[in-house]
Amino acid sequence: MDILDIRKLRRPEQGAKIKVKDVGERSLISAIHRLQAIVPMGYVGIGDDAAYLPPSSAGWLISQDMLVEDVHFRWEWITPEQLGEKAVIANISDIAAMGGIPKAILTSIAVPGCFEVEAIEQLYRGVSKALDRHGAVLIGGDTVSSPDKFTLDVVVLGNPGSRGPVLLTGAKPGDRLFVTGRLGASYAGLILLSHNVRWPSTSLYHRSVLQAHLAPMARVEAGVKLGPLAHAMTDISDGLISELNAMTRFGGIGVKIAAEKIPVDDATKAVAHEYGKDALDFALYGGEDYELLAAIPPSRVQEVERLCLVCGVPVTEIGVVTDTLGIHLVKNGEELVIDERKGFQHFAVDRDES
Repeated sequence: MDILDIRKLRRPEQGAKIKVKDVGERSLISAIHRLQAIVPMGYVGIGDDAAYLPPSSAGWLISQDMLVEDVHFRWEWITPEQLGEKAVIANISDIAAMGGIPKAILTSIAVPGCFEVEAIEQLYRGVSKALDRHGAVLIGGDTVSSPDKFTLDVVVLGNPGSRGPVLLTGAKPGDRLFVTGRLGASYAGLILLSHNVRWPSTSLYHRSVLQAHLAPMARVEAGVKLGPLAHAMTDISDGLISELNAMTRFGGIGVKIAAEKIPVDDATKAVAHEYGKDALDFALYGGEDYELLAAIPPSRVQEVERLCLVCGVPVTEIGVVTDTLGIHLVKNGEELVIDERKGFQHFAVDRDES
């Protein structure tokens, strides 16, 4: 069955939606293919036995992430287009965290037969939206059937920046710690979703944090500019405390963080207050912010602020790397107790927060 057959099946006499099982794998792939941008000259993309990318003298950055229905997302909370866009952005954020530029992705989907073809097309419109924003292309993947749950797997390939890949490790005592954007907003959005608040809400605060959760941004431009300056860098996908633990795991170092400097915006604070929560906890443990955390030598601090201003990305200095082990979080001169178990709550928000 070719593409035209799919289009005819979209207008059944009684208005029923056409299912994946009615069109088969090849027609589904054709529908996905026609939604994507043409790959650049020298690439081989969808349609052959394997994809091909020209050799890169700087090497390749590669990241992969898998999303499983009812484990990583719920259809009642997110649209197919939002899921496609978010899945790509989450992977591109890993490339940004190493100071790189995304070039191509591969996607694999496991689809129940009763799934609507239109929903798959919406998903790949979201994929295309994210790719177009960052100048990357879809070059292949796989499509298989699933007995009940939908699964989306994304692999992204990127080129390192001018100084090569910026690693998670490498921070040194005295380095200043910077984060881009705001923290905790994505978790605030997840809290709303778990309490049956849906996009778009009538509240501007609600809409702001729902946007942060459902349609995050990858800080590619900021990563390219910060990469040559940073001793270490990562993206904040699992919460600030988790990322600081990973950054200080080796090298006999620790960090001192000023709690009042952590960028938590008014919308996040409002949602936290609405549900009797601490907005600082959202920033420390919530995750899925996809902002950058960078360890910068003191001599390059002014450059960081200037370069981020140029690319329009807010940046905040939140602390310093020390030669004392551990994460020391200070607020108004007093050290706060860190509960690292809170970092896992975003996996169980439906049980713990509803």
